[in-house]
Amino acid sequence: MDKQELTLTMDPKADYLHVNASGIRSQDTVKSITMEVFQAALANHLEKVLIDIRELIGNFGIIEIYHLVTEVFKDLRDKGVKQVAIIDIRRSATPGWFLETVAQNRGFNFRVFADDETALKWLGVENRRGG
Repeated sequence: MDKQELTLTMDPKADYLHVNASGIRSQDTVKSITMEVFQAALANHLEKVLIDIRELIGNFGIIEIYHLVTEVFKDLRDKGVKQVAIIDIRRSATPGWFLETVAQNRGFNFRVFADDETALKWLGVENRRGG
C-alpha cells in the first residue's frame, strides 16, 4: 500500500484513543487503520476508541462492508477493545446502520456517528475530551 493513500494520527486520552484518518478508502487502507488502531489501543491500555474517518475518500458497498467485518474484524473480538465509535460523513448509498448491524451481529460494540459530540457521549467520555 502506498503511504500516500493513508495518514493516521492517534492521540491517547485518559480513557479512550482518539484517531483521525485521511486518505483513500480501500480494503487495504481500512485493514491497515484497523490493525494500527487496535495495536495502539492495546499498547495504551485503552478499551474505547473514537475513529474519525470523515477525511477518507471513497465509499464501501455492502460486499466490502461485510468482508471488512467478517474477515478483518474477526480476530479482534474480545481481545481488549470493547467499544468503538466511528465518525463518518454518510455519503454512501449504503446506510451506516448496515455496518453497525453486521458488526453487532458478530459481537462487536460498534456504532457509526455523524458528529463528535454524539460519538463521545455514546463512549461515555464526552466531558473528558482533554484527558
